[in-house]
Amino acid sequence: MNDTVSFLTNQLSDNNLLFQFLVEQLTKDFRYSIGDDIEFTGQTTAELVEEVQKELDRIISYSPSKISPLLYRIDVAEQDIILLNQSDISTYLEQLTYLVVKREFQKIYFRKQLK
Repeated sequence: MNDTVSFLTNQLSDNNLLFQFLVEQLTKDFRYSIGDDIEFTGQTTAELVEEVQKELDRIISYSPSKISPLLYRIDVAEQDIILLNQSDISTYLEQLTYLVVKREFQKIYFRKQLK
């Protein structure tokens, strides 16, 4: 989780507006793919990363068939998913959270740069 928090903190240090766009993008993609009333409300990068990781854990535990459509919607590279360490669930979740948050950040960052 620390890697993901560090990544986001470094990327968002100068732009709080991008943080809000990231929260909205995560909420939108999770809602669209999972179909629940998912609402990310983290006010800091650490809180947001923790929320995403808990939600991924919940999905994998209770609705594992929904994880593939979610990752497809977010556009996480299949090759990156294959390379994840699957020796224990906590390591796997940390790495998966990093991939999800990183990809969502890339989407909003590039979208804002093109405007």
